[in-house]
Amino acid sequence: MSTVLIIEPHSSGLELVTRAHELGHTVLVMTATADHDGSLAKADRVITCDTADQADVLRRVRALHAETPLRAVLPGFEHFVPLAAHAAAALGLPGIDPAGVTPLRHKHRMRRAVEAAGLDQPRYRTVSCERSAAAACTELGPVCVVKPVDQSGSLAVRRVASPREARLAFRAALRSGDRFGVPGAGLVLVEEYVEGAEYSVEGYVEDGRVHVLGVTEKLLGAEPHFVEVGHIVPALLEPGTAAEIERYVTGVLHAVALRTGPFHAELRMSERGPLLMEVAARLPGDRIPDLLRMACGHDLYEIMLRCYLGLPGPAPVAPRTGARAGIRYFLRPGLRRYHEFRVDPVLQSDPRVREIGVLLPPDSALPDPGSSAGRLGYVLAEGATYQETADVLRRAESAVTFR
Repeated sequence: MSTVLIIEPHSSGLELVTRAHELGHTVLVMTATADHDGSLAKADRVITCDTADQADVLRRVRALHAETPLRAVLPGFEHFVPLAAHAAAALGLPGIDPAGVTPLRHKHRMRRAVEAAGLDQPRYRTVSCERSAAAACTELGPVCVVKPVDQSGSLAVRRVASPREARLAFRAALRSGDRFGVPGAGLVLVEEYVEGAEYSVEGYVEDGRVHVLGVTEKLLGAEPHFVEVGHIVPALLEPGTAAEIERYVTGVLHAVALRTGPFHAELRMSERGPLLMEVAARLPGDRIPDLLRMACGHDLYEIMLRCYLGLPGPAPVAPRTGARAGIRYFLRPGLRRYHEFRVDPVLQSDPRVREIGVLLPPDSALPDPGSSAGRLGYVLAEGATYQETADVLRRAESAVTFR
């Protein structure tokens, strides 16, 4: 098959490594993490280097290509989409145009691109100081959302209801900027708060043609945070609503000029229609690619590889009737340590439950539950109908205890 390089695989990027190996590719991984706990066992070779140093990465990529010609360079995580774009371009390989990659990585650039395209979205202000954050809250309020322009996983995203809260949230957002050794942009978004159910749209773009594979229903934890505590694929939507969402997201993708590869777009259905929360040129996290494969038969990992290899998309998959797959994550606000993870035997023996797992092991110090890093464990289930799947996930919340 082909030799592919994946830069900094995290979250779904780790499964991308495994899937690429299963499909017969020679998989090279470039990462700054020397100790990866066996998560890269399926990689044929792991190159450890400072992935925050673009010049050094490009030098190493060229050396790898001279040694063994690479057929594709893929980002393993959202933060490394621009770096993979530059590396692919340096080798003349398929990928995202590095000249237009910033709206796919920085949320304030994304907002500008969507605004320029004339699409409706939450009102917003880009701010660089506490005073501006407070003023933006007063202008856009009474309730707003404050978020970093360059983070993921709901990190430092917070609902605020006063200028004072906006100042505090601004500080937290700014502090979150330095990750993976890359300094933050020093900018923060203050956005209009949007009421409505939240969804994400999963798919890919092939030569500018948008292919929507599914819409995911999002289950959110308690505000003021926006931690995703669950997903159901596909969402339960009226055909007209699903078509409206698909048209809107297609317009968004044209606005940010994504022409190849997977996308993950998050939105809320408001009284004005769908309104964009964010869009990224990457695989969705939280096992959504696995849910999509279970419920709909779409292999987003293989699709991403085909896009970056310059190959045509896969053959259409026959639609499945009724089947749903979902995941429920467990948050326990106020819990700082636990000693025992207990699952009700009834849930454990339920044939619709596919996985039960721990993310933060017993006796470890637990982080603040204000982002996805604070989730303790999960249950993944598959049902014949939406209601069946939703019921299993709902029961799981009380059937799993952390003592």
